[in-house]
Amino acid sequence: MLNKKLLFISHAEKDSVLVEKFVDLLYDMGVPEDSMFCSSISEIGVPVKEDIYEYLRNLLDSEQVIPIFMLSDNYYASAACLNEMGAVWMKQKDYYTFLLPDFEFSKIKGAINPSKRGISLWYKSERELQNLKEDLNQFREQMCNLFYIQKQKNWERKRDGFIKQIQGFKMDRDIIVINLEECEGFCIGEYENSGCSVIYDNIKDKIDSYIDFTKTKAEICSVVIFVGELDVSCHYSIGKKIMFELKAADSISNIEVECRLKNRDVRKKVVTSSDWESYSIPLPEFGGDISEWKSLKEIKFLLRRKNNSGGKIEIRNMKIK
Repeated sequence: MLNKKLLFISHAEKDSVLVEKFVDLLYDMGVPEDSMFCSSISEIGVPVKEDIYEYLRNLLDSEQVIPIFMLSDNYYASAACLNEMGAVWMKQKDYYTFLLPDFEFSKIKGAINPSKRGISLWYKSERELQNLKEDLNQFREQMCNLFYIQKQKNWERKRDGFIKQIQGFKMDRDIIVINLEECEGFCIGEYENSGCSVIYDNIKDKIDSYIDFTKTKAEICSVVIFVGELDVSCHYSIGKKIMFELKAADSISNIEVECRLKNRDVRKKVVTSSDWESYSIPLPEFGGDISEWKSLKEIKFLLRRKNNSGGKIEIRNMKIK
């Protein structure tokens, strides 16, 4: 039998990478290694030669064990996880619930009380981020009281690093592929003549644009890709990139890539090549406040008369990753 409190981290094997980050956070709080159990981490998992199921059953039978449920779609798809949940319910234990990315409170079912206050480790707004920080602060306070821990230094930096890791892991899976079909050419400020022709090639999934400044009085011609109202503020916060391939005529030396946000346009200049080149621009390099990146409406390619004489531009494979 256990003679002291033990955190039992109940999770799906498929979520083990994320759960390891959570265990690191517990270490950062000062929770002792011998006060944690996590089956996917050998040093705090089932000891060698022990019967796995018997060991887990004995742990969950103990009054000293405090379960922490790391809920996800993977969790509810795991028979082993549901058995652990049921065992906790049978013993009427107190427990903590954490929601992994993409799992909503509305999905909670089974033996876990959906009205019990849990902590979602994923945020979609600045307000939710601040709530998450405060929730983790409260959780830390409870861990310190439970295990008589002296508060560790640099907690906020470690907490924010953990949040960024979880957010980054989610973003690594979320690649936004930009649909190039919604495109159009504009000669900015001059509408009677068109020096910018834009055609979407649905066979090769690319944009072919033809810029001819002799056919317009405009100083700037633009290829505009309409993306709707994309919320990429989280992508912006962790440094994700706009990626694309571009090929330009020899007569074109540089192009500006511009993003239309909620309140303004932000842009970066790129040097072009007559061969296909891959470009990768971190969103923070464009500038703007994180709140403005909640609404990315257009991605544009600008060609200025003073720098170029015109020619053909081809664009393909655009994504935010």
